[in-house]
Amino acid sequence: MIEAKRLVSLGIPGLILFGVPSMKDATGTEAFNPDGIVQVALRSVRDAVGDDLVLMADLCLDEYTITAIAACSARTERSSTPDHQIYGRIAQVQADAGADIVAPSGMMDGQVAAIRAALDSAGHDQIAVLAYASKYAPPSTGRSATRSMCHRRSGDRKAYQQDPRNRRRPSSKSRGPREGADMIMVKPA
Repeated sequence: MIEAKRLVSLGIPGLILFGVPSMKDATGTEAFNPDGIVQVALRSVRDAVGDDLVLMADLCLDEYTITAIAACSARTERSSTPDHQIYGRIAQVQADAGADIVAPSGMMDGQVAAIRAALDSAGHDQIAVLAYASKYAPPSTGRSATRSMCHRRSGDRKAYQQDPRNRRRPSSKSRGPREGADMIMVKPA
């Protein structure tokens, strides 16, 4: 936690944690394991620096699953799915571990609403939800460390990343505020 203390000394106000677990399975159980990599890191950083850093946690299943089917299948569905329940569990566990903000990056319909409801029902109404409003696909970006397994086979991320030349689409795609997000993010910003 030396790095977290150094960030505080430099005046950095916040930190977002992404998990790359050593164990993966079909449902991403390490993502909602109280002793999972992000939750352990959240508790460690919180213990080291208290409230001197705003702690954010990436909330995604892709890097926790061997198939990413659960995370991918619901991206285009509009109804509540088992994925929404899993995302709610992840949010609750991350909040319990010390996250101030959870950042669902899946961008599926209903995801933010499910996360907000799960947090509120667990008494975490003070935890903010940072929803991805849109993801752009310029050639220079990529998630090399935690590449989406949904699109690894084809290498095509156009299914969920947008063409940066289309200036109208982001506003029409942003469901976050309507579903209860406290903030929205455009990636990369």
